[in-house]
Amino acid sequence: GDQDLWVTNRTAPQVRLLRNNQPSTDGSVAFRLIGNGTTTNRDAVGARLTLWPSSDPESKQMRTVRAGSGFLAQSSAWTHFGTGAASSGSLNLRIAWPGGATEAFSGIDPGHRYTIVQGEGLGEPVAMVARRQSLPQPPEAPEPGAPAEGETSGFWVANRVPFPKLTYEDAAGASWSTTDFLGKPVLINLWATWCAPCLAELGEFGREEEALGSHGATILALSVDGLAVDGGLASGGDPKEVLARVGYGMPWGTARQEGLGKIEVLIEYLSSRRAPLNIPSSFLVDARGNVAAVYLGPVSWEQLSGDLTLLEAPAEVQLKRLSPRAGRWLADPRQVDPAAYLGDYAALYGTSGFPEELQRLYQINRPAKGGRTAQEYYNQAKSAAQQGKRKEAEEFYRAALRLNPEYGQALTGLGALLLMQQRSEDARVLFEKALSIDPNHATALINLSMIDRARGDHESALRRLNQVIARNPGYAEAHLNLGSLLASMNRHDEALRHLMKAVELNPKRMEAHLSLASAYVEKERWAEADASYRQAYALAPRMPHVHYGFGVLQARQNRHAEAAASFRKAIALGGRSARTYTKLGLSLLAQDEKEAATVALHQALRIDPKHAAAISALKDNGLPGLTKQ
Repeated sequence: GDQDLWVTNRTAPQVRLLRNNQPSTDGSVAFRLIGNGTTTNRDAVGARLTLWPSSDPESKQMRTVRAGSGFLAQSSAWTHFGTGAASSGSLNLRIAWPGGATEAFSGIDPGHRYTIVQGEGLGEPVAMVARRQSLPQPPEAPEPGAPAEGETSGFWVANRVPFPKLTYEDAAGASWSTTDFLGKPVLINLWATWCAPCLAELGEFGREEEALGSHGATILALSVDGLAVDGGLASGGDPKEVLARVGYGMPWGTARQEGLGKIEVLIEYLSSRRAPLNIPSSFLVDARGNVAAVYLGPVSWEQLSGDLTLLEAPAEVQLKRLSPRAGRWLADPRQVDPAAYLGDYAALYGTSGFPEELQRLYQINRPAKGGRTAQEYYNQAKSAAQQGKRKEAEEFYRAALRLNPEYGQALTGLGALLLMQQRSEDARVLFEKALSIDPNHATALINLSMIDRARGDHESALRRLNQVIARNPGYAEAHLNLGSLLASMNRHDEALRHLMKAVELNPKRMEAHLSLASAYVEKERWAEADASYRQAYALAPRMPHVHYGFGVLQARQNRHAEAAASFRKAIALGGRSARTYTKLGLSLLAQDEKEAATVALHQALRIDPKHAAAISALKDNGLPGLTKQ
């Protein structure tokens, strides 16, 4: 299609036009989904749309309805597809709603917008009106898509980390690994046959093969055809034939879905942001197997050639490449503890479901001679804890402390582990020791405040948390804990201030959004509570606490049918607590569904026979109590 975008913004230029200068006469179609409000949220966030032409059922495009992809970011309610030269009435659509239901539609016309309400069929099409208006190009502006003068594409990695080990298949079906390229620089390029910028990029690389060889480097082009890349088609042809057509003759293969997951972890660690993978994306890996540059989009030969030259340049020269514009560094961003930095990188793979990569990275990080260090034991303890292997984690923490009894991170890590096991006195001893080494140890103070709170000593907990914030005003975890504590003390105005700060400092912390939403509910600020719960849902759509929170909000607004659906969703996702069953029972009673309410309240008492709210609900409504078996 030929879609232009108007973007509104609260914290940048208020209105911006993103103009599509791609010469195209192809069509497009757009859909707005509205959920039924019971099994699916009204905004249909999480719904999956698949569109394909009747003439080619294999050419599927997929989109997911999203609430937003960043802090304070909100997506358009419209889902847009380019349809190429598809003819009238030739398109088919399948919708997988978040609640599990699916609907299919045919006879869809390109060049129209459709509003689809769940369960009510295909809405009336509204024709897209082409309003063509010539807008002058701003003076001295770069060509669309090109970096501005002095800028470079992608980003240079200040502290290099090993590129993950990816397995791929060549044209003959044999398996190979990206580690086979150790000893020379290689550009790992992700591409697809349906991606026009990919083919242009690979064609340029093919023409520069001889120049690439002069750098002692090569390229590995990994096809992602058929893999779950959002917005991608299944295939645009045979990869071997497509590469031959564009003139690319260097190594290539077919990527695996697991490999894309590993790359997303790499990008998250280097950029502190996890997002759907862009195609094309490329990664410049040095001869030692470490990532030197990341290009989340097309990269020109001119840029790649310059970066290859830079690989072994002096540190002060590489430092200039770290920023896209000229300037002066106030602090060297490379001043990190290499062992700790690589340990955190390895741990992220462990918590993301890649234990083999975690162990590979630990082997790389292990000293060449001698036994394990306290740092290595600590890294392994942290990874084991994040995977729920508490016994192993405790052993590793204690091994680290035997080597270094004053290792503050190991003391607080082991203390937090014991605290999760309800061993609060053992944990307190460790936190106090950490404080004796560093009186302002933030993690120790926060955990001690949690122990104080559990004992009912709210004043001591407040004092500790305020001490942390006084020294570290940008510490999101301290604001989250202080806000939660104040909310439990019914000091909701103060709680809101700290919880809003926690969200601002760490918008990816789902618990911060939940706590903020709960505080908004107590202040009856319904719209803001709903927005916060939606942010939590976007981060963790299968977390029972999110759906429980939606249920509480809906019940407080007397929307009991929706509330009951939310409580049931929380239970289905594993939130089988006496509290949730009781809330479900109360919402069912509000709808006069006494039989179903009795079942829910009895289930609450099976989980907790002394649950006061369930007992009261049965008694106050004249319902039979739970019969002892």
